[in-house]
Amino acid sequence: MAITIIVAEAKAAVNEVTNILRRDRGLDIVAEAHDGRETIDLARTLRPNIVLLAASIIGLDAISVVEEITLASPDTAVIVLVDDADLELIRRLMRAGARDCVVRPVKDDLVSTVRTVNETMQKQRDAAVASSAAQAHQGSVIAIYSPQGGAGKSMLAANLSVALAKAVAGTKERVVLVDLNLQFGDIDLMLNLNPVNTIAGLAQKGHTGVDSELVEQYLTTHEESGLKILVAPSTPQYAESVTVYTVEQAIEALRETYHYIIIDTPSQLQDTTLAALDAANTILLVTSLDLLALHKTRTALDMLRQLYPPEKIQVILNRANSEVGITIQDVESALGSSLRAQIPSDGRLVVTSVNEGKPFVLSSSTTVIARRIQALASEILGRDASGNDGGPGGGGFLKRIFG
Repeated sequence: MAITIIVAEAKAAVNEVTNILRRDRGLDIVAEAHDGRETIDLARTLRPNIVLLAASIIGLDAISVVEEITLASPDTAVIVLVDDADLELIRRLMRAGARDCVVRPVKDDLVSTVRTVNETMQKQRDAAVASSAAQAHQGSVIAIYSPQGGAGKSMLAANLSVALAKAVAGTKERVVLVDLNLQFGDIDLMLNLNPVNTIAGLAQKGHTGVDSELVEQYLTTHEESGLKILVAPSTPQYAESVTVYTVEQAIEALRETYHYIIIDTPSQLQDTTLAALDAANTILLVTSLDLLALHKTRTALDMLRQLYPPEKIQVILNRANSEVGITIQDVESALGSSLRAQIPSDGRLVVTSVNEGKPFVLSSSTTVIARRIQALASEILGRDASGNDGGPGGGGFLKRIFG
């Protein structure tokens, strides 16, 4: 494809430039301009690859012309023809956005200058497209956190991840679950896995760097759903080998090849937990209808809102149908937040599911609790489903306690 060029030059001198350019059939002069404003208008309309601009152009000074073309047509490169090697003028032109300056008299090497500048611009455009494509394919990180142990965080992480993996089966989308409970992680037990590799092994192997190819070797597959899992260390003493660096590198590597990265975080706000929360696109903050849990959730929520945009933090109420004298409206009023989802209590089913290592979203998929988590998975995938029953409400004794 020919390189399109606008020549902006005084009428008397334009032939000198065009004659040189026309010797190369790969260059196409699409227009000629003879003052600054006309040059800007033509560049905005035609969006050529190159504008060859005389520094002595009339109407507007060349620096203003360069600035306006750069804004009006960012993919157009401006090469300025200067009458002498005025270094101060050349510096000002380059700062304004000129890609190169050619000192008169114009010679045959003008063609090579045009080609070199155009090649550089093309490389930058290609790099920008590649970067946009890479960002578009970056996986979404969902960190599941609760300041209260026993809130059902790992249960939610395991079943939500399985539901997501099952929902995208047969498509190009992939789901991975990271068990970041480094001392006492039990996702492998919940899913009846016998992992060969864990995140501790990844930390040891990847001490100089972790990439997507390496992290893939340390994932375990849940055969029933196709979910991939980065399992927690097998014993607590290996937890210290997993550094913030390992966690950050692993998450970034997973984002390159997985569309959804679910992270089950510990309740303790240690440095690795904060690394996961920092990397997350969404934080699912899990709480329950328990005064102590709600108090800790309110404290955690206040802290998280200081660190992250409010839309990043979404509250999940577990055991939402418990009869303990606290209403959904009480919870939302106390936390100052609406609920993203409400997961009902089903103790017998959950305990049986954990004991057998069979996630209930598969083994008991028609139960209310399973369907509620499936609905949350559908929301995350952007499908038409909702697991949110509650709306903002007001009053109750919790409001008097939490303010």
